[in-house]
Amino acid sequence: MNTKSLLLAAVVAAVGAVSGSAQVTSQNIVGYVRLSLKKGFNLIGNQLNNGNNAIGTVLNAPEGTSVYKFSGGKYSPNSFIDGGWDDPTMKLSPGEGFFINVSADTTITLIGEVSLNNSVAVASGFNLVAVPLPIAGSLSAPAAGGFQGEEGDNVFQWNGTGFTQKSFIDGGWDSDPTVKVGEGFFLQTSKARTYTRNFSVN
Repeated sequence: MNTKSLLLAAVVAAVGAVSGSAQVTSQNIVGYVRLSLKKGFNLIGNQLNNGNNAIGTVLNAPEGTSVYKFSGGKYSPNSFIDGGWDDPTMKLSPGEGFFINVSADTTITLIGEVSLNNSVAVASGFNLVAVPLPIAGSLSAPAAGGFQGEEGDNVFQWNGTGFTQKSFIDGGWDSDPTVKVGEGFFLQTSKARTYTRNFSVN
């Protein structure tokens, strides 16, 4: 799955003076993530904040697309039929992973803001998650995924036909998981916690 992301605009310093000494400052970073999907099932994740993050505002999916969210040990399907989603209230928040099934090779674009503060709830058991920022690299590296593994954690990454497993054993990963921009993955853990991955423009 090829991915491409581009930060379109970042205003990270005082951009003007208003009424003498007053200044306007913005730290919004607006961008997009473009994902090349293969026919069939792809495991992706949302990494941008698009307001209420309803599925219709997050995905520009082609007709016949189906999305499968995972929570509480089961999937919740949602299909795009006749120009609309079966459940338009479904949310795809930053840090959520999900399967997307498309009928042909296609490219989709996710547009939104990079959130500076991100918290992803991780339950005991299986979680379908994503790094909540459009950053590629080592899942555990502070400058990339920033995820702190716990003893017994397992990460399962989709390869198009099945899963590749990485395990956190004896204080470290047997093979450090490397994630792409826009990639979702399963995290299995016995320790419920919050995965925090913040971003600073400074």
